[in-house]
Amino acid sequence: MMGSYGKAIMVGFICRLCSEMKKNVIHLYTAKAAKLGLRKMLKLLPITVDKYDNLPKTICQQCIERLEAQYDLHMKIRKSDSIYRIHRNFHSNGNCPVDCPLHGHVE
Repeated sequence: MMGSYGKAIMVGFICRLCSEMKKNVIHLYTAKAAKLGLRKMLKLLPITVDKYDNLPKTICQQCIERLEAQYDLHMKIRKSDSIYRIHRNFHSNGNCPVDCPLHGHVE
């Protein structure tokens, strides 16, 4: 026998978010990660990522997709909240003026 499973080497990286071993990951401190805005999106999570800690610095594609969806939802909620606050400020007499961002959308 050429080798044994006990001596087999696993090729891959551990995802920082799901802790699963994956072959295809993106390292957080690369140009590709910067282009995707991964570190910015990670700030929404209840974890701290430090370049010099002993924890994994890679994220798998599935977690990246989930992180992007969470970030998009977060930004949509923030935008909606801002629009509603502006909408409320436009109304001093109870009427919705034409220049209100929600004119015709909210009763």
